[in-house]
Amino acid sequence: MKRVLSVLLVAGLVSFACANSASAEDNKVKAGAKKVGNAIVWPFKKMGQGMKAMGEKTKKMFKK
Repeated sequence: MKRVLSVLLVAGLVSFACANSASAEDNKVKAGAKKVGNAIVWPFKKMGQGMKAMGEKTKKMFKK
């Protein structure tokens, strides 16, 4: 009975340790993917902001 209890305790600790490392790796992967996604989208965001600013300035020219 003591052996079974000790084996179950060790198995529980090992599974807990493995689950924590896997979730930590997932967080690193998610963070890396998010940074890559932001790097891809960033130029298009900046172009959109520039186009919006140009459009507002053009509207001001014709309103006066």
